[in-house]
Amino acid sequence: MQPRDISKYISEEHKVYVSNNQVKRILKKAGYCRRKPLKVLKTGKSPNRHEQFRIICFMASLFTLMPENPILSIDTKKKEELGNLTRNEAILCIGEALKVFDHDYSFLSTGRAVPHGIYDMKLNKGFLSIGNSHETAAFVTDNIEWWWFTYGIHDYPDASNILIFCDCGGANGYRHHLFKKLLQKLAMKTGLRITIVHYPPYCSKHNPIERKLFSHVHKTIKGTILTDIHQVKELMSKTYTSTGLTVVVRVVEKDYPIGVKSSKDEIDSNRIFKHPVLPDFSYMISP
Repeated sequence: MQPRDISKYISEEHKVYVSNNQVKRILKKAGYCRRKPLKVLKTGKSPNRHEQFRIICFMASLFTLMPENPILSIDTKKKEELGNLTRNEAILCIGEALKVFDHDYSFLSTGRAVPHGIYDMKLNKGFLSIGNSHETAAFVTDNIEWWWFTYGIHDYPDASNILIFCDCGGANGYRHHLFKKLLQKLAMKTGLRITIVHYPPYCSKHNPIERKLFSHVHKTIKGTILTDIHQVKELMSKTYTSTGLTVVVRVVEKDYPIGVKSSKDEIDSNRIFKHPVLPDFSYMISP
């Protein structure tokens, strides 16, 4: 209910005129104020939340004691529609406001940017691959492969294992056989053991990449009209923080079709070593 509604009610029911400003002062004196609702109520519950977070903390501590092995946090950032669209944000400009379409319908866009990110938790570095098709398991594993052979192999020349934190859903979901199949191929290419630890359901906000990389990337592109994928690359490349975060961005124009099927039989179970407590959420893949 707005102050003007309260003023109108008092006037109609009690025949007493009270101005909107007076209502605001009375409400303020009574302790009322405008606050943005806090997004703290959980939409669901994971029965293994506590146990999985204990595993996450243990694995992070274990790999911290092994400086030769990297710790990565991966995820896909919000997909951005490209074109003369407003994105519902104010834009800093000189003179008249820029003119865009009156609606942000997807059919008005000229394309889309699908940013998949890798955050190196030890070196405080971000790596983004911006695709223009879909978020798939192949897109995710290709990004990890690009990172390793371009940067990781030089930053961690003595590495024998990679620890990767990721969500439990999406292209890297713990139920997806295709993700595990492609990870096995990646392990063979790199010769490294790959340890995957999934955050439990409804806990993706705790994934370090969300606050350590994506939040800063969002600030960098906020208040801009994203016209094409190369402009997005240039903007995201400018992301930095006072604590030394640097971001490397590339554009991937390869098409990643959705609907690629894979079965459990295509996975070599002898090369997957699962955690004894929560085997679905934590496992290691050997070369």
